[in-house]
Amino acid sequence: MQKFTQQIKPHLNQNLIDEDLWLGASGDMERAAAVFFPFYWKHEEPWVLLTKRNEQLKHHSGQVSFPGGAHEPQDKNIKHTALRETFEEIGVARQHIELWGFLDGLPSISGFHVTPFVGEIKDVSELVIDHNEVDKAFGVPFSFFQDHKNRTKHHVKTPWGKKHYYVFEYKKDVIWGLTAQIIVQLVDRMNEENYER
Repeated sequence: MQKFTQQIKPHLNQNLIDEDLWLGASGDMERAAAVFFPFYWKHEEPWVLLTKRNEQLKHHSGQVSFPGGAHEPQDKNIKHTALRETFEEIGVARQHIELWGFLDGLPSISGFHVTPFVGEIKDVSELVIDHNEVDKAFGVPFSFFQDHKNRTKHHVKTPWGKKHYYVFEYKKDVIWGLTAQIIVQLVDRMNEENYER
């Protein structure tokens, strides 16, 4: 476990986020948001905890995602947003989380600039799911995402030109969109393939 932590940390951003963004500015997007990319340990291997969003939600309903959401006025900073949303959605308090660093922020199709924080949940045995937001939480071995055979690349035409997105299919769940993009960013950083810093 410690060996994996030592492997992953050098590939995460450790420098300070731009102060305006850190305090909840959204850059070119409408709003700032943050997600938590949570690892936990199962059979002494790193697994990733994901959630499937409630079908009734306004944004990204029914999609597989990381815990997270929009920056709110009461949040001290964007990191606080990720920790607050994780507690609200799956009941994991900040004292049970160890943050390792963060990844580059990404725009979402719903107008958010999303900062992904990466770290560890110490214990996932007693999650408290808020079913108003989350249908379920489930784990995927990180090795599944590291295997390039498990990712497919799709292309789509948009008003801004041709774009691509990634899709992972794990058992009956489809992981795509911003969540898959964040996963690919981390995997490619660790492989140092096709990634420009």
